Amino acid sequence: MGEGGPQRPGRRMRLCDFIRVSQSLILAEWEREARSHPYSQGLSRPRLLDHLPDLLDRMANMVETLHTGERQSMEGLPEVHALERLEVGYDLEQVAHEYALLRACILRLYEVHAEQVGMGEPAVMLREVRRFNQIFDAAVSTAVTCYARTRERTLVALDRISEAALGTEVLDTFLPKLLRVILESTESVDSVTLMLREENTLRMRASVGVEEALDAGFRLQVGEGFVGKVAAERRPLELHAAATDPLVKNPVLRARSIRALYGVPLSHGSDVIGVATMSSLTAASFSTEDKLLFRTMVQRISALLFQARLQEREQSQRRLLDAILTQLPVGVAVAEAPSGHLILGNQAFEDIWRHPFIHSPDLEGYRKYRGIHPDGRPFEPQEWPIARALQGEVVHAMEICILRGDGTRGVTLQNSAPLRDAQGRIIAAVVTALDITDHKAAEEQQRRTVEFRERFLGIVSHDLRNPLNAVRLSAEAILKSGSTNPGQARNARRILGSTERMRRMIADLLDFTRGQLGGGIPVNRQPVELLQLTRHVLEELETGHPGRVFRLEASGQFLGEWDPDRFAQVLGNLGKNALDYSPEGTPVDFRLRDEGATVCLEVHNEGAPIPAHELPYIFEPYQRAATGRGHSASGLGLGLFIVQQIVQAHGGTITVHSTEAEGTTFAVRLPRYGARHERSPEA
Repeated sequence: MGEGGPQRPGRRMRLCDFIRVSQSLILAEWEREARSHPYSQGLSRPRLLDHLPDLLDRMANMVETLHTGERQSMEGLPEVHALERLEVGYDLEQVAHEYALLRACILRLYEVHAEQVGMGEPAVMLREVRRFNQIFDAAVSTAVTCYARTRERTLVALDRISEAALGTEVLDTFLPKLLRVILESTESVDSVTLMLREENTLRMRASVGVEEALDAGFRLQVGEGFVGKVAAERRPLELHAAATDPLVKNPVLRARSIRALYGVPLSHGSDVIGVATMSSLTAASFSTEDKLLFRTMVQRISALLFQARLQEREQSQRRLLDAILTQLPVGVAVAEAPSGHLILGNQAFEDIWRHPFIHSPDLEGYRKYRGIHPDGRPFEPQEWPIARALQGEVVHAMEICILRGDGTRGVTLQNSAPLRDAQGRIIAAVVTALDITDHKAAEEQQRRTVEFRERFLGIVSHDLRNPLNAVRLSAEAILKSGSTNPGQARNARRILGSTERMRRMIADLLDFTRGQLGGGIPVNRQPVELLQLTRHVLEELETGHPGRVFRLEASGQFLGEWDPDRFAQVLGNLGKNALDYSPEGTPVDFRLRDEGATVCLEVHNEGAPIPAHELPYIFEPYQRAATGRGHSASGLGLGLFIVQQIVQAHGGTITVHSTEAEGTTFAVRLPRYGARHERSPEA
C-alpha cells in the first residue's frame, strides 16, 4: 500500500489525519494547560481558542502535502492569531509560549496513539513529524514577526497620537490632528472620519483625507446607515464596495467611489460615545494588521476623547463658577484643610478688605487680615469663622469689625462652613462676607434720631403741661367771675376748647413716649362694668358732636378687670376716628359682645374704605389717612397707635376690616382678667 492510501483499522494514523480526527482532544488538552497560566485566565473560551481550529486544519493540510505533493499555505492564520493576542494584551513571550504548548500537546498525544497501535513505518512517521516541526517553526516565526512588527507600528502610532493630543484641550482642535496620525500610519487608508454621539444622534466632528469636504453638520441616527449600525451593534463592521452599498449615507463616500470601509465604535465602559471609520479608494478590504492597528488607535482616541470631554466640562464649570464668584455681591473665600491655605477669594472679598487677596499658606498668615473684637482685642487666627469651619464648626451671621487696607474700619457679616468629601472628611472651608458698614452706620444714625425725637417729644410734652394748665385755669376763672360780657365769655370758651385739644395732644405724646421708651403703656386693672363705661364715653362724644348719631348694641355680661381710664381712651379714640372718616349724617355704631372669657368691642362707620396699601401700617405712629376719606383729621396721627398699645397692655388684640360695601370696622378683643386671675378648669 502506498503512503497516500487509506489506513486500516488498528494501524497508526498519519499525523495529518490524527490532527484532524483528534482536534477536539488536542484543543481540550491545550486549553487545560493554557489555563494554568495567569495571562489566559481572563479570556473567555471562544476568545482563548480564537483561530486555533482553523490553524490546526491548515497544519494538517500542509503535513499531508508530504504524501500528496500538493502546494498548501497557512494563508495568514499565524499572523491573525498573533494580532488577536496582541489586541488582548499578550506580550511576545506569552504568544510564543502558547505555540509551544500547542506543539507539545499535539506531539504528546500522537506519541500516545503510536504507542497504542504501533509505529507502523518509522521512517514515514519521522518524516511526518519533521515536516510538522518545520511547518510549526515557520508558523511561530511568522506569528512572532507579525506580532513584533505590528506592536512596533502600534507603539509608534500611539506615541504620535499622545504627542498630537499634548497641549490641546478643545475637541475641534485636536481631533483632526489625531485622525491625521491614523491616516499617515496606514498606506491603504485614504480617509478617516469621526462621528460623536449626542443622545441618539451621531454628528460629524472631524474628517481627514478625501472626506475633508464633508459638511460638519452631517448627522445620522443610531441604527441608521453603516455608521449608525456600528453604533447600534457596538462592534466593528466592514464593507467592500462602500460607494454602491445602500447602507452608506455619506454623500462624499458615494461620490468618491470608495471601496473598502471599516467602522469601529468608540466606547467608554458600556457606553458608545461615537464611531470612527477608515476608507480606501483602491483596496477592497483592509488587512487584519491594519484593522487591529485602527482599533487600537481608536481605543486610545476614545480614552483621550473622554478625558478631553471631562476637561472641557471641568473648564466650563470652572468658568461658570468664576463668573458666579465674580458677579456675587458677597465676598467669598476658600481655605484648604487641614493647613488653612487660602486658595481662592473673589473680587467682592477684595473690595470688602480694600486690598488684594492674600494667599495665606497657613492659619498664622491670617494675622494679615485684621479683625477687632467689641472690647478692642484683635482677632487671633483661630478665631476667624473660616478657621473654625476647618475644625468642623458652622458659623452663622457673625458680625466682625475689620481694619481695611486703606486704614478705615468696616463691619462684615460672616458665615462659614466646612466642605466635606464623599467619606465625610473635611477637605476645605468656605466663608462668605457681607459688607454691612453702611447699614450699621445708617442703623446707628436711625437709632440716635429716633431716640432724640422721642426724648424730645417727651420733654416738650411734659414741659408744656404747666403753662397750658395756667391758661386753662385763667379761662375758667374768667367764666366763673360773672363780670364778663357775652363776647368775653365766648372767647374764654374758645380758649378752653383749644386748651382741651392741646391737652389731648400732649397726653398722646406722653403715651407714645411711654410706649416707645418705657416698655409699653402702663395699665391699672380694677373691676369695670364695660357697658356702663361705654355709655359714659358715648355721652361725652354726643356732647362734643351734637349733630352726629351714635348707636350702641350690647348682649351679655360685661364685668371684668380693666383700666377704666385707658379703656375710655380706647373708646374715645376709636369713636373720634370713626367721626373723622365718615360722612356727615351717617351713624357711628358701637357693638359689645359677650364671648365668654373675652369680650369684643366693634366700632363701625360708613364712608370710603381705608386703601388696601395703608392697612398694614394703620397702627404705626404718625400715620394719617389719605385725603378724600371724610373730614380732615386733627391730631398727630398717634390715636390708633395708642389704642393698639393699650389693647396689647391688656393682653388683647385689635383688627380692622374695611371695604367699599361694608364700611370700616375696628374690632377689639380683651380677656376679662389678667394672667394673675386665670384659674384651671378644676378650680
